[in-house]
Amino acid sequence: MLNPQDTPVLGTVGEFFLAGGSLMWPILGCSIVTAGLALERWLSLRAGRVLPQVVVDAVEQCVQGRPDVIEAGILEADAPAARVLAAGLKRRGYPLGDVEKAMEDKLQAEAAKLKGNVRGIFLMASVAPLLGLLGTVLGIADAFAAVEQTGLGKAESSEALAGGIKVALYTTIFGLYVAVPATVVGAWLTSRARKLAVRMGDAVAPAIEALAAKPQAPAPTATAPAAHPGGTHAA
Repeated sequence: MLNPQDTPVLGTVGEFFLAGGSLMWPILGCSIVTAGLALERWLSLRAGRVLPQVVVDAVEQCVQGRPDVIEAGILEADAPAARVLAAGLKRRGYPLGDVEKAMEDKLQAEAAKLKGNVRGIFLMASVAPLLGLLGTVLGIADAFAAVEQTGLGKAESSEALAGGIKVALYTTIFGLYVAVPATVVGAWLTSRARKLAVRMGDAVAPAIEALAAKPQAPAPTATAPAAHPGGTHAA
């Protein structure tokens, strides 16, 4: 009885990679780029990196009416939430709508930056299987060209064709090996970036009204003296 372990489909990793041909190298490059981008985003999307405690404390100072205490430090801080709060500090004393718009615009810009390199991961997830498909098509074309020279009626020709097609499929297999994890990681990082953006907006929202100009109370209007009942007094 044939033991499946005696006839491995892919063989060792080295044999599998070498048998796939030259297009295995760019697919490997896609996997390396994906790993690098994923690591960079994972480090950048830590909660303490996006919304450090110093920003939370600074918002509390603003709410308590002491923005001068934290203004210099926030303007120089290198954190997405700090830059959102800094946009509001630069509009301090402006009407509420101006402060709110400045912070919302900055929040949208920072949220887009959080997802910046995730686009590269999705790009690699698309390119890797396409390279694998290209390698498979080229490999099948080479297999049929070799059989065309020897004729298809011979047993060795049929074996050569089957072997050639099997090897040609290696690039597609490798491309999918890269694409599937890259898609999953990209989706997870996108979700994490979205949640951090919402959390960042909720954290700095209390500072909007505190930084805006306080509406002026309307001045009291003068009232005319009431007429004396019964008309004027006689001299």
